[in-house]
Amino acid sequence: MEQRMVRTVLGDIPAEQLGIVYAHEHLIIQGGLGVMKNKDLLLNRIDHAITEVQECMSYGAQTFIDYMPLDCGRNPAALVDIAKQTGAHIVAVTGFHKPMYYDDLHWIYQYSVDQIAELLIAECEVGMDRHSYNGPLVDRLSAKAGVLKGASDYHVTAAVSQKLFEAVAIAHLATGMPIATHTEHGTCGLEQITLLSKFGVDPKNVIICHMDRNPDLYLHKELAATGCFLEYDNASRIKYHSDAHSVALIRGLIEAGHERQLLLGTDFALRSYWKAYGGGPGMAHMLAAFVPRLRAEGISDTYLDFMLKSNPADAYAMKNIN
Repeated sequence: MEQRMVRTVLGDIPAEQLGIVYAHEHLIIQGGLGVMKNKDLLLNRIDHAITEVQECMSYGAQTFIDYMPLDCGRNPAALVDIAKQTGAHIVAVTGFHKPMYYDDLHWIYQYSVDQIAELLIAECEVGMDRHSYNGPLVDRLSAKAGVLKGASDYHVTAAVSQKLFEAVAIAHLATGMPIATHTEHGTCGLEQITLLSKFGVDPKNVIICHMDRNPDLYLHKELAATGCFLEYDNASRIKYHSDAHSVALIRGLIEAGHERQLLLGTDFALRSYWKAYGGGPGMAHMLAAFVPRLRAEGISDTYLDFMLKSNPADAYAMKNIN
């Protein structure tokens, strides 16, 4: 049996070596249009990222999937530095966020689907652009991207986002890199699966993120029935709903037989969430508080190991595309 591999910024490693995985993170957001609109998104200090990562590692974390995509604040060289200084496995994303992160003259509107797909394939197979294609010059690092990202908006997938999903699908079929998606408030998850399936993507190779922002167990079961992974990252977001909602969703999907499709992350993309910037509760909250709560609520260590280790190893491994 061929060994499954995951593409980290320091090279490919066996999926079984990932250990405990933070499945959706933002370690660096250097700037960009999103930061111009919301200064709380600016996560530009490598030393603070190292502090947060090391605290998570003190609770057993070993791998962090960084979800910042192209030309909206991604800094791949910084991710390499963080990996080297902490010893953590870091997986970088290439692809796209929702349209609000790009101005109306951006190349995503001008380039063809095939041209965009070629840019993504190069990031996965040759090396990431140091400048994340904010151009016009390209300076490729040796570090490669290990995940392809697409995004929809609140209850709608804009025409440009559909185009970008097609490019992501083409790149996935060419490289075998897994696909992860942004859902806005947990909407359009099923629509994303339908769209990607139309482009030839097997749902089992797709990770749908932020679904616990929409704590509708019926919907989550519908999504899980397609074979995709569901990534939950809203623990501690009391301003949206209590952690009891996340616990109930996890229990409900386990009872429905979907325990092998659940991933956990924090998506702490605001400095006000990081202790290193003077906020809270800090990235370690997931392992320090939420996982112990799941255990106290009756979620067994077997299921916790699925969510933190086995499932991410399955989800983020490079796919054998026939």
